[in-house]
Amino acid sequence: MMDGMMAGMGLWALLAVVTVLAMLVLAVLGSVWLVRQLRRPERGSPPTGDTARDLLRRRYAAGELDDDEYERRLSALNRH
Repeated sequence: MMDGMMAGMGLWALLAVVTVLAMLVLAVLGSVWLVRQLRRPERGSPPTGDTARDLLRRRYAAGELDDDEYERRLSALNRH
């Protein structure tokens, strides 16, 4: 009878360890997600640290500007 009770206690201890580990993993994943959400820039605003040249290059690459417009704006930026 004692052996059956000890085996049952071992299973409960294993279940407790697995539960604690699962909660720790969820806490770490939740913390990572929260930090990423707080660091993400608002939608529609340019990412922080981008210069005017970076934004101009990005718009040109996306096809929003043609060659002439890109060169004209880049020239204006280089003068300032």
